[in-house]
Amino acid sequence: MSGHKITIRQAKPADAESISMLIIPVMKKYVSYEYSEQGKNVILASLSTENIQSNLTSNYQYLLAENTGIEGAKLVGVLGIKNGDHIFHCFVRSNYHRKQIANNLWSFWLSQNRPKQVSVYSSRYAIQFYQSLGFVASDECFEENGVVCYPMILETEILS
Repeated sequence: MSGHKITIRQAKPADAESISMLIIPVMKKYVSYEYSEQGKNVILASLSTENIQSNLTSNYQYLLAENTGIEGAKLVGVLGIKNGDHIFHCFVRSNYHRKQIANNLWSFWLSQNRPKQVSVYSSRYAIQFYQSLGFVASDECFEENGVVCYPMILETEILS
C-alpha cells in the first residue's frame, strides 16, 4: 500500500456495481461457509447490483474506502448503515484486511453521526472486529432464512 492514499467518500447510486463486486467475493470467502444453501442464495441475491442500488436510494448510507493510486481509485472497503443506527454491510477487499480500512470507515462515519446505539448482525468471522470497537453480544446467535447472525450492540455514549 505504500505510495497510495486511502480516501473515504459517500457512495452514489452509480457505485452499486462496484460495491456488489467487492462484497460478494469477500462474503463467499469469509462468511457464507456457515450458511445453509438457502442462506447463501438469500444473501447473494441481496448483494446484487440492483439491490445495492435500491439501498443507496432509500434509507441506507454507504461509505467507500478507495485506494487512490496512479491507475485511479480502487474500491477497497465498504461500510453500509441502515436507518442511521444499524451496520448492514462492512466489508474490506481480502488483500486489504488488517490495514485499518474498516476501522477508518467506522471512525469516519461515527465522527459525522451520533446515534445513541448502533447494532449489527455480525458474522462469526467479524465478531472480534466488532468487539474491538466496543460492541457486545446483545442476544443469542440466531438463524433466519439460512443466514446465521450474531446480534451485537454498541452504546455510543460510552465512547464520548
